[in-house]
Amino acid sequence: MSPNNQQWVRLIESAGRIKQLAPWQWMREDEIFGIAHPETGEIGFVSVMGALGEHLAVSVYLGASALARFLALQQAPRGVLDEHPEFLLEIPQLQASFEDRGDLEDWDRQLLRSLNLKFRGRKAWPRFQSFRPGFMPWRLEPEEIIFLALAIEQLEQVAPRLKADRSVLSGEEPGTLLIRSCRAGKRNTGEWKDRYERVPPPEFPQVQLAWDPGDVNKLKRMPPREDILEVDFFQFPGAIGPKGERPQAGYILLSLHAQSNLIFGAQTTGVTESIEHMWGQIPGLLLSRLVEPGLRPREIHVQSRMLQNVLQPAFKELGTQIVLKPVLKKLRAAKRELMAHFERNPLPDRRGR
Repeated sequence: MSPNNQQWVRLIESAGRIKQLAPWQWMREDEIFGIAHPETGEIGFVSVMGALGEHLAVSVYLGASALARFLALQQAPRGVLDEHPEFLLEIPQLQASFEDRGDLEDWDRQLLRSLNLKFRGRKAWPRFQSFRPGFMPWRLEPEEIIFLALAIEQLEQVAPRLKADRSVLSGEEPGTLLIRSCRAGKRNTGEWKDRYERVPPPEFPQVQLAWDPGDVNKLKRMPPREDILEVDFFQFPGAIGPKGERPQAGYILLSLHAQSNLIFGAQTTGVTESIEHMWGQIPGLLLSRLVEPGLRPREIHVQSRMLQNVLQPAFKELGTQIVLKPVLKKLRAAKRELMAHFERNPLPDRRGR
């Protein structure tokens, strides 16, 4: 058996043991512990899903910033993930889940077939995915197989302890979290040990904003108007990119003219360097669209703090106010129509196996 197949077998066997253990029967999604990679020291944060019996899975959030994004979503108002499911997909993570056979991709079935493994029943088939910001979920890379297997094996150890003692995830010092670690090297025994420490503050990459100053100058020559635009930025269904490679997610900058209730623009984009780089391009996209008809709006209404932050600097010279609103009903209705269009006319499947 090849080394890669051995790694897959180890991961699948550990996932099978977790399925039998069923830690989602007593663990909440926000009851988290860390695991330090034996060689790199990178910390993944292990979370168990399935308390409601809907999605049985184990996720490993990669690093302090990924954990911070996950915890922020836990505190988000109801309906945020219904409106923007991509927020969860944009958190760097590795995931093992248990699905119905019909929910597997071709790659998943080929993997299990190549290892002569079969499963029966609902939510019995293991599926392993890697999530990266700006991309669709994809199969695991070799190093990810190893790390996810280690995390699941440590969950086997921690979950029964948590069932017996609900305080095991927290240290004596307030704010500390259980981290499981095992030093690599010849002089180390390979024994996993507990340590309790504070999660380091997350380091989020800076968003470099970009727009054409010429567009701003053109709009400054236009008379200010009383127009209001409603703007949202979200992921649309489908995958982009060459078949057989990790597929990109596609995004839309949707703008609606509030007074007329007509769509003003639907500009598509995607990740070329990083998701932060893509966010930085948003003001340039919107300004270029406004230049075409020479529209200088009085206000732009948005539903997310991210959009407010990236648009304000670019529109300051124009005197356009960027206003954060909890709900934009007209814009959401337009978005639903657009998403329904994609469902009726899906993009070609580019997630080649």
